[in-house]
Amino acid sequence: MEPNAQPGARPLQRLLGPILVGFFLILLSITAFLIVLSFPAGIYTVFFTSLSDSTARTLGYPFLWFGPVAVSLPFLVPYGAEFLAVVVVYLTMFGLAISQGRNLPSAIASGFRNGVGDLLSNRAILTLVSIGFLVFTAGVIDEVMSFFVPIGNPFVGGDDLLTFVGLALAPLREELGFRAILIGVAAVVVTLPRPGLPAKETVKSALRTLWRPSVAYESIDNSTFTLVVIWAAGAFSAGAFGVCHVACGGGGWEVGKLPEATYGGVVLAYLYIRYGFHVAVLAHWGIDYLPSVFAFYGQGVYRIPWNSSPGYVLQQVVASDLFGVFGVACVILVFYVGISKLWSAERKKRNCNSPLSEVH
Repeated sequence: MEPNAQPGARPLQRLLGPILVGFFLILLSITAFLIVLSFPAGIYTVFFTSLSDSTARTLGYPFLWFGPVAVSLPFLVPYGAEFLAVVVVYLTMFGLAISQGRNLPSAIASGFRNGVGDLLSNRAILTLVSIGFLVFTAGVIDEVMSFFVPIGNPFVGGDDLLTFVGLALAPLREELGFRAILIGVAAVVVTLPRPGLPAKETVKSALRTLWRPSVAYESIDNSTFTLVVIWAAGAFSAGAFGVCHVACGGGGWEVGKLPEATYGGVVLAYLYIRYGFHVAVLAHWGIDYLPSVFAFYGQGVYRIPWNSSPGYVLQQVVASDLFGVFGVACVILVFYVGISKLWSAERKKRNCNSPLSEVH
């Protein structure tokens, strides 16, 4: 027994651990159900409600972000087709996340055995936790800033369906422009000059790095320079992302949005570098699409204005979940896992420095 351990602490921990894991899984299941429901709700809103009229068939020039620069593509696409395309992309990304790391049953079983932190060994659960954490913490920053300076709202006015389609497109478009371009390309450039590597392997290495930049310093070029360049690019990306919310795209956001957008850029850059492009996109999707889809559905079907309060009932449920129960649980889980890792690292360091560790 450890010197300061309480006699009944370990049995109590064994009892409370599975209860906490079970409670968290209930919250996770509710959020997962809302996510699954959001896809048919969005498709129905775009194509079959009063919100649609003829807008879904309207042609427009799609554009991409290249960092803070918006570049229009030289062809016309129906807005409805753009929406369907990104829905397919998001569903594919969720499917990819489910298949990564431990499978769901194994991650859940490990969570009950070893603690709630082990749930994150499945990439889909980690992605849902990222959504809850980011939505709640970013929402808190927005609420605090609104007491001091105006935040603005670029979505009021104009065509409501185009606003919704724009929110659906934003996560993929902005993660391509601010994460893949500003961070991923920098990681590829730093690690690409590798004389003697076959062309096929060079391309494969570049794509892996572009998808998850931490590959660069984990397995390609394990140097401090590469690590510093990638995380410096992440910091620059977050700053550019924050500034662009206020200064780019025709306005709408005011200076009060800058701290929250920059913070969001930091979290999304971390998720992209450590876990991959799809995790960053889906976390961003949880900020833009998930909190708004049922609001627009309520307007399209029941004529309840999407920006009204309290709004449509499912809109209230999502808000209560992401900005309340599940969001808070995810924040607690993230801090718990972070503190546990720091504690383990410190204990390991102390053991290595112990006189007994020097005995051979």
